[in-house]
Amino acid sequence: MSDSKQLKELAEVSIKYDVDIGYKEVSGRQIHYTYVSSDSSKPLAVFIHGSPGSSSNFIQFAKDTALLSEYNVLLLDRPGFGYSDFGKGEPSILIQASILHDVIREFPENDRVVVGHSLGGPIIVRMAMTEPDFYRKLLVIAGSVSPELEPEEKWRKPLDSPLLRWLMPRSFCVSNQEILLAKENLIEMERDWKKVLGLVHIIQGGKDNLVPAGNEDYAKMMLINAEDVVLHKLLEANHFIPFTLPELVRDILLDF
Repeated sequence: MSDSKQLKELAEVSIKYDVDIGYKEVSGRQIHYTYVSSDSSKPLAVFIHGSPGSSSNFIQFAKDTALLSEYNVLLLDRPGFGYSDFGKGEPSILIQASILHDVIREFPENDRVVVGHSLGGPIIVRMAMTEPDFYRKLLVIAGSVSPELEPEEKWRKPLDSPLLRWLMPRSFCVSNQEILLAKENLIEMERDWKKVLGLVHIIQGGKDNLVPAGNEDYAKMMLINAEDVVLHKLLEANHFIPFTLPELVRDILLDF
C-alpha cells in the first residue's frame, strides 16, 4: 500500500491523532514505518508482519480508535518488504531483530507491546531474547517458532537458483530466502528462550495450514523464565487471525 493510500486510509484518525509515515536509516538499511500517535506517555504497540507481507497488513489497527485511545501504533516494513529496500531481504532472524530494534528504540515511548504474526513471531521473540528488559510484553500470532514443526518444502531451494529467481515476484524471492533458513535460525534460538522475561500472549489457530498447531505449546515449554505465558488456542481459526479476528487482537492488547 503506497504512502498516499495509507494516508487516505488514516484520514479520519488524522483529525485527532498525528500520522507520520517515513523512513529510519539503521545499519545501512532504509526501514519504512507508519506511526500514529497522540501522547508519548502512552505505550507503543508495534506490529511486525509475516513472510511475505508489509506494514499495511496491519493498517486496520492504526485506525482503530479504541486501540489508539490507549496506545500509539507503529507499523514496520521488514527488510526487503514493502518500502524497506524492497527486494533486498535479510534471511537472518538475529540481524532482522537487531535492525528492527534499532528502529523501535528511536521512538519516544518508555513502554511497548510488540506483535508478531507468522515469521514475525520468532523475530519478536529474538528481539526479547537480545533485549529482555526492553521487550517485556509480546503478542505472538501464529508464530513459526518450533524448528521441529517447520515444514520440509523441498521446492524452495530450486526456486532460489539464479535461473528461476528472476522469474519470481521480488517479494516471493525475499520470502523464499528467509524461509529457507528459518529452521536453522530457529535451532540457533533454542538456547536463548530462557532469556525472555516478560509477559507473552500467544494466539494459535487449530486449522492453520501454514504454521501448524503445536508451535504455541513449544513456545510455552521454552519460555521457562517468562513472567507469564497465556495461550489462546482457537480451534476453528486459520493462519490469518490478524485479518479475520482483529477485534480479538485488539482486545488482548487492551488487556495488557
